[in-house]
Amino acid sequence: MRPDFDELVGSDLEPSERARLERVHELLVAAGPPPDPLDAAPSALVDGSPGRSLDFTETMVGTAAAGDATASLAIYGLDDAGNWPMELTVAGLPPAPSGRPFELWLTRGGELAALCGSFLTSSDGVASVPLNAPYRFDEFDGWVIVEEGSQTPLLST
Repeated sequence: MRPDFDELVGSDLEPSERARLERVHELLVAAGPPPDPLDAAPSALVDGSPGRSLDFTETMVGTAAAGDATASLAIYGLDDAGNWPMELTVAGLPPAPSGRPFELWLTRGGELAALCGSFLTSSDGVASVPLNAPYRFDEFDGWVIVEEGSQTPLLST
């Protein structure tokens, strides 16, 4: 069953805000439900060893610069050294024309603040990569994916 946009947001929105939210709604409907992180995660991260249980997930949507892109980030339990193992699954993000990799960043105040890793996508815009974050998440307010050397978000939480 397709969620009705008007039922979700009501009718008392400014036209520009309504258009923005409707675009996001259409992207989410087109993307479908996020993959089960346990299905997408490599077995080494979910084999029951201490510190490797799923802690939380983040869903990312494409910005105007990459409107068809989606991503799911599975964050696993903090390890003994203070690292958060992660698995990033991306779809709809074709390789950068420059050939440069993409980067996953934590943001603070909307600005790039802490790099979590780099990756490339296949020719069909897909990637599934293990990454890592040795940071306290409560010091940040979001996640973005950018092309290396750029500060323009392609996907964001």
